[in-house]
Amino acid sequence: MTATSERGQVRPLADVLRDLKQGQVVDEAAVQLQDLVRAVREHGKKGTFALKVEIAPMKGDSNALVVSAQATITPPKGEPISSVFFADSDNNLVRDDPRQIALPGLREVGRAVNHDHVKEINK
Repeated sequence: MTATSERGQVRPLADVLRDLKQGQVVDEAAVQLQDLVRAVREHGKKGTFALKVEIAPMKGDSNALVVSAQATITPPKGEPISSVFFADSDNNLVRDDPRQIALPGLREVGRAVNHDHVKEINK
């Protein structure tokens, strides 16, 4: 569908973008849009998609225009990964609180076996 304005017929923007480098801009933009949708769904936060079109006169030819376009996304960021650490006397980050006394020699204790139950199973 072609729109019209007071100045005449308007060529669809999608057609112009498709003509840029054999559609490479549109194809890359579509991939970026898909990446953005994936990130928004993963993080449950909003992101942005932007298409920047730049038009400049071509040097030496006042009738020719150089058209450039680039799509960019700003995906949402996930929550930072964090853990609790403590600072030791040398200001190193450590997982155990150096002010807390460590319990001596903890070891795993085996389970008690109910021998009556085992005998009954073997019968």
